[in-house]
Amino acid sequence: KRKTKLTDADASQLSLKMSGSWRESSMLSINGSMEYAKVNNRNSYQQSSREDVGGGKDIGFLSGITLLANNITGPGLIIIPLIFQQSGYVTPIVCMLVIAFVSSLSAIMLCSAMEKVPGNERFVGRVEFARVAKEFFPSWLYYTSIVLFIISLVALFIVSVVVSATTMDLAALSVFGKSYALEFYPKFGFTSITSVPVGQNPFGDIFALSMGYMITLVVTIPIGFFNLDDNMWVQNGSFIILIGIFGAWIVSCCVVGLDSSRLIPFKRNQYDVLGNVIFNYAFVITVPSWCNERRDDVPIKKSIWYSVMSSTVFYIVIGLLGAAAFEFKAGQDLIEVLVRQTKGPLNVVAQVCVYLFPVVGFMSTIPVLSIIIKYNLVDSGICRKWSATFWAVLFPWMISVIFCHGSIMKTAINWVSISINGIINFTIPMLLYIISRRKKPNSERDSFIKLPGESSEEEEDQILQNDYHVTDYHFKVLPKSKFVRPTCIAITSIVIVSILCVVTIVLNLIPHESIISIT
Repeated sequence: KRKTKLTDADASQLSLKMSGSWRESSMLSINGSMEYAKVNNRNSYQQSSREDVGGGKDIGFLSGITLLANNITGPGLIIIPLIFQQSGYVTPIVCMLVIAFVSSLSAIMLCSAMEKVPGNERFVGRVEFARVAKEFFPSWLYYTSIVLFIISLVALFIVSVVVSATTMDLAALSVFGKSYALEFYPKFGFTSITSVPVGQNPFGDIFALSMGYMITLVVTIPIGFFNLDDNMWVQNGSFIILIGIFGAWIVSCCVVGLDSSRLIPFKRNQYDVLGNVIFNYAFVITVPSWCNERRDDVPIKKSIWYSVMSSTVFYIVIGLLGAAAFEFKAGQDLIEVLVRQTKGPLNVVAQVCVYLFPVVGFMSTIPVLSIIIKYNLVDSGICRKWSATFWAVLFPWMISVIFCHGSIMKTAINWVSISINGIINFTIPMLLYIISRRKKPNSERDSFIKLPGESSEEEEDQILQNDYHVTDYHFKVLPKSKFVRPTCIAITSIVIVSILCVVTIVLNLIPHESIISIT
C-alpha cells in the first residue's frame, strides 16, 4: 500500500484476490495429492492381488527346455506324418522352419517387452502376458488381446483333452475289449464300443462322457491347482518318456521299411499345412509364465532357441520317417497306424506307446495351460484367485465335451489355428515389442499429475523413439548391429505371417473341387 500508493479499498480487493489465488493453488495441490493417492491405492491393490499367485524362481535351464519343448511337441506331433504324406514334404518342412524362426523371435521379443514394464527391470518382478498388453496397448486392443489369448489357450487345452481321451479309450479297448461312455445326445444312457472304424473317434459323433475323458479329467485337474514350478517334476518325467516314445517310433518305422515312393515333394492338398504348423508352434504366449519362474542364471534366448530347434527336429524326423514307412488314410494319426499296421514285437511296442503318449500329453500340457490362464487372470486384475481357478481349471473341461467329435474338432481347431493362433502368438508379441520401444507404459503415464510446463506425451514418445542404443536397456533381442534392426525384422515377420494366414483362409474358403478343376 505504501509503495504503490493504493487506497484502502484497492488494497482490500487485492488482498482478497491473492488469498483466492492461494486457496485455488492449495485446492489444486490437495486434489493432485488425492489423485496421486488414488493411483497409488489402485496400484497397491493390483500389486497385492498379483503377489497372491505364482511360484518362486526355481526353474533351471534343463527344466525350462523340457517345459517349453513339451508345450511345442504336444498332441500335434502324431498328425505330422499324415500332413507330410497328404501335402508333400517340402511345404511342411519350409513352413516349420519359417514358423520356428518367427516363433522364437516372437517369444524373445515378448520377453523384451516384459522387461520394459515398470518394476520388472532385469526380470526381478512378475509380469504375465496380459499385463504386458495392458501396459502398452490402448484399452480396445488390450481387451481384444485378452479374448484372443484365452481362446487360443482354451483351443489348445481342448485338443490336448480330446487327443488324450481318445487314446485312453483306444487303450481301454485294447486291454479290456470294450470302452464305455455316458451318452447325452441323440440318446441318453450308457453305451459301449468293441471296435473303432478307421480314421474316426471311438464313439463317433455322439455327445458323451467317455471313460478316457473321465480318466484324463481325474488325473489332471488336481495338478492344475498347483504353481508352475511345482509341476517341473511332471515336465521332466514327461519329456524323458517322450524321448523314449520318439526313439520307439523311429525304430518301428525303420523295421517296417521305408518306401521313398510315398515321399513326394509337392501335392495339391495344402489346406491343413499352415494351420497345423502354426498350432504346433503356438507356445509363445506361455513363455512369460516360464520366464517369471526361471532362475536368474538361466539364459532366456538360449533356452528358447534350444527348445524350438529340438522340437523342430522331432517334427521333421517323425514326419519323414512316418510318411515313408506307413500308408495313411484320411483322419489317421501315427498312433493308430502303428497299432493297425504292425505285428509281433513291434505291435507290442506300439501298444505301449498308445498307453504312454496320452500320459505324456495330458500330464505335461493340460495342467500347464490351466496354470497359465490362472496366472494371467490374476496378474492382470481381471479375477481374484478363487474365481480365476474356476475359469482356468474347471470351465475348459465343461466345454471340451462339445468338441469330442472328429469332424467338429478338426474343423474348429483348423480355423482357430489360422485365424487366432497366428495373431496372438506372432503378431501381438511383436507389436508389443515395437510399441514398448516407442512409448512409456500406461501405468507410468497414469501415475503422476501433469503440471504446466512439463513435457507432453508426444514429446515423451519422441524422446523414446530412438532408445535402441540406450544403456539402461538390459535384454537385447539381437546383438547390436547397424544392418539388422529387430524392429524391422518384427515388421517384416508380421507382414509375412499375415499374408500366409490370409492366403490359407482364402484357400480353405474355396471348395477343394473348384481349386482342383482350376489347376
